[in-house]
Amino acid sequence: MPFRRSAFLFLALLVALPLTLARCGGNPASPSPGGIVLRGTVLGTPAGSASLSALSARSAAASPLTVTVQGTAISTTVGDDGTFTLRGLPEGSFTLVFSSGGTTLGTLTLSGLLPNQEITITVKVDSSSVTLLEEQRNGIGHGDVEIEGVVTAVISLQPAADSRFTIAGKAVVARPGATAIREGNRARTVADLTTGTHVHVKGVWLPADASGQAVLAEEIVLQAEDGENEGPGASPSPAKTCMIEGGIVGSGVELEGSVVAGASAAFTMKVQGNRSSGNIAVDASGATFKCNGFKGTLAECQATVKSGAKVHVSGTLTSCDLASAAAQARQVMVQK
Repeated sequence: MPFRRSAFLFLALLVALPLTLARCGGNPASPSPGGIVLRGTVLGTPAGSASLSALSARSAAASPLTVTVQGTAISTTVGDDGTFTLRGLPEGSFTLVFSSGGTTLGTLTLSGLLPNQEITITVKVDSSSVTLLEEQRNGIGHGDVEIEGVVTAVISLQPAADSRFTIAGKAVVARPGATAIREGNRARTVADLTTGTHVHVKGVWLPADASGQAVLAEEIVLQAEDGENEGPGASPSPAKTCMIEGGIVGSGVELEGSVVAGASAAFTMKVQGNRSSGNIAVDASGATFKCNGFKGTLAECQATVKSGAKVHVSGTLTSCDLASAAAQARQVMVQK
């Protein structure tokens, strides 16, 4: 009898273990090494909540909301806080299947996916559909991406607007006020990025469009053919007139950093890294605000803009010299 009871308990443990692991949420099954990471948040409407409750009326714990990558073994359950994570996803495209209690509630297809991206989505789920509310795509590590290679094509060359290039097979955008171009310790311009030039690019992924997804270059370093930075030459560096590297008054500017003082309507920010030698005054009275991973109201989002907040500002550089700089914000994104 003791032996039979022990055997029964052992079998019961084997049956219960997969269910326990499934309810931990956030751990995908059989992901491929590396690949794309997707982090999601599920929002339920009153109708959706009622439907999900009805589906699990017989056993709430037995019917969690499940997200599966169609045609693969990658699957996870949505946590109690409405979030989930899938790792090792394939590039190109894939379809997410949302189900509960064996019933498919809807699907969502994502396409144009690049290697090693990190995708953040917010979806609304009801009894018969899944609606994508928000999507962000970045490279792993807060959007950072580095490219080493040769300029193979100059798509467009516009000193006062976006210039586009193909570098090592990727579309790269050089933007006034956002992209610093140098060769050794000498400042260069987009005109120096000729076909065949060997460069090192640091930047972030831009949102995908009909033509694909490009990299917004934060820095482009022209290099010698052996890949080393060329040393200082006879040509002197142009006199610097703006404390922001590459800053041009009247042109667009992208600023990443933290709030030093002020509030949502107007604040002073410190730019990360060594791109600016001083703090920048930002007028955000007419800007749109977006808080990553925030579920509150717009007013609550704006209230998070205070000393220490991490922000990304898109706008126009309105003034700049070696002692001060100011920008008019078009959008303020508050980072987590």
